[in-house]
Amino acid sequence: MPARKRRVLVTGVARWWGALVVQRLIEDPDVAEVIGIDIREPRYDLGRADYLKLDIRHSLIGKLVRSVGIDTVVHTLTRVDSFDMDPRRAHEMNVIGTLNLLAGCAGAGSPVTRFVLKSSGHVYGSRVDLSTTMREDHRLDSNSRHQFVRDIVEVESYVNDFAARNPAIDILVLRFGNSLNPDEPQPLARYLDLEVVPTVAGYDPTLQLTHRDDCVEALRLAAKRGPAGAYNIAAPGAEPLSKLLDAAGKLHAPLLPPFGIELAAFALRKSGVAFLSPQLLDLLRWGRVLSTSKAARFLGFRAARDTRAAFEEYVSQRRVLRYEPDHHGYQYEKELEDFIHSRAPSEDGVPGSSPPRGEVAQSAGGDVETGHTPAAEASKARRRPRR
Repeated sequence: MPARKRRVLVTGVARWWGALVVQRLIEDPDVAEVIGIDIREPRYDLGRADYLKLDIRHSLIGKLVRSVGIDTVVHTLTRVDSFDMDPRRAHEMNVIGTLNLLAGCAGAGSPVTRFVLKSSGHVYGSRVDLSTTMREDHRLDSNSRHQFVRDIVEVESYVNDFAARNPAIDILVLRFGNSLNPDEPQPLARYLDLEVVPTVAGYDPTLQLTHRDDCVEALRLAAKRGPAGAYNIAAPGAEPLSKLLDAAGKLHAPLLPPFGIELAAFALRKSGVAFLSPQLLDLLRWGRVLSTSKAARFLGFRAARDTRAAFEEYVSQRRVLRYEPDHHGYQYEKELEDFIHSRAPSEDGVPGSSPPRGEVAQSAGGDVETGHTPAAEASKARRRPRR
């Protein structure tokens, strides 16, 4: 008998991580249906995928999973470097939201067999005494000075506990190196985009920079194949920051003092020049290199671009974007999307004759109110105290 096609739930489709994964998955012949959820409307065209305005802290997650028959969840909503979210909100979304999402995937009658978590290489920390190349079995920085890093380490610990209690669900944790997306640059990418890049005096960290498309491909592969476990995802060819900047024709100068670097970063943020989070400041001093041999062996992931190629492509695309008119190529319109989906041909080729997905999916399709639920509060109460 032919293998059953997957039904995938993707979180975080308002940002490029989730949206571009959805775009890849809907073109996959092994995927029957993709549903994207977020509390904000998507800025990218999700094609034939459905979008639900739904907070992952909402109790409807479990009903949605069972009603649609979701067997694969790709959780991209986690954040470790954010200039638009304060630590308290980030903790709510990263930790409490992930706990509630896991609770919705568990229990009797759950069709979920695969759960992919977007994590970060920041969980290893960045210090002078770290190994030259970080492997997945390296101890995580659970006592990090940085709130965002502690949150992601905590998320991974809960995911590991969940995996132990639910052996029928394969849990894959992807720890990404720093990514580059010219259309939606994150804090490190914005810093590298400056006309003159201020480096830390006396330091030349070795970095890995991964192209957006390679990050998305890793998530797509993890949604379909590979055994449970943690995987580092990064580009090959790590290089010193100074060599990368020189090769891309970027001006740079040692303007950040190694002592009092936090005050210098604060001044840059207040002046609107750059946002450098504490964990990025550590990275700009000590660097970090991730070993990706496990991902190559079990997921079949190999980045199409090395670090230098990814950075040079990013720089060239950013230069072009500066001279393009400010316009939005796509704007989500619920009524239009609903009409297009209603006219989409079903398996028998008749427009608009697709069977209903289920009462929960239909009722949640328009707008599900956000907010805390008893499940989320119970999850919050289960949080282990930090040392």
